[in-house]
Amino acid sequence: MSSIYDSSYLTKQLCPSENITVSFHPHPLRRKDAHVTPYYCMGCKEKGLGNCYQCEDAENCEYHLHQKCCELSESRYSSVEFTFLESKKCDFVFQKKAVGGGHRGCDACGKEVKGWSYKCKICKKPHYLHPRCAHLPIKLQKVEEEIVLYLKAKTSSTCQQCKMKNDALGVRGWFYVSNCGKHCYHVGCVMDMAMESLNKDDDDDDDNNDDHPYPIEETITGHGREICSCQSGANRQIGRPKVVMMKFLKGATNLVISLIISAIFGIPLTDACVAFYHLF
Repeated sequence: MSSIYDSSYLTKQLCPSENITVSFHPHPLRRKDAHVTPYYCMGCKEKGLGNCYQCEDAENCEYHLHQKCCELSESRYSSVEFTFLESKKCDFVFQKKAVGGGHRGCDACGKEVKGWSYKCKICKKPHYLHPRCAHLPIKLQKVEEEIVLYLKAKTSSTCQQCKMKNDALGVRGWFYVSNCGKHCYHVGCVMDMAMESLNKDDDDDDDNNDDHPYPIEETITGHGREICSCQSGANRQIGRPKVVMMKFLKGATNLVISLIISAIFGIPLTDACVAFYHLF
């Protein structure tokens, strides 16, 4: 992926301001660390986690912006390209105006684009990306566990969530596929899982959330190396009980899902595990 920004955008990324004023909201905005607290971004019209800007008058105004959306809104120009889009060389340019003319889907996640977005300036048929999808990392890696995931538009693997490969209508979007070939998930499918988990959290606010299915640490440590280092992993498993193999597989799968959620929402891996423990 290649990106072009103006210098003011890069400065804001490196040194985000704690308090800002913007032309499109009457009140000052204050930067807020919201890693495990969901909010609704008024820019891209998507539910979000992670750092955001919140209206200073929080008691009377629910206005929030993803930090990324806020930075982009103040940028004079921002565009992104993805080298893996071999069949079509799209150049996506950020725009604040809402997409009109009926349903418009995001190429990456397949979800409807409702607010601020990136639009390809080359293709005759419009192509769109949500701002957060436009900044998905091409490569995700957990070095200690030897897990590497690559963002792809097409793959021969099957999504482990929806059990589908490349959709003929192109509505399923992009994939994250592991280097070992055992883990493959649509970005949109993981996003659906995350949203369902957030909704469940909203429903269970009064419940005791201390009783996790198993400790969060087990989700993010100890098992990925056994599964995702394919040949050596297989050799180490010879003679082990089936239940142990399934435990290793579950641990690696949970780590993969956590890595993708971390990338989608722009939050640290450990916060992704805490915020979405319902998935595990």
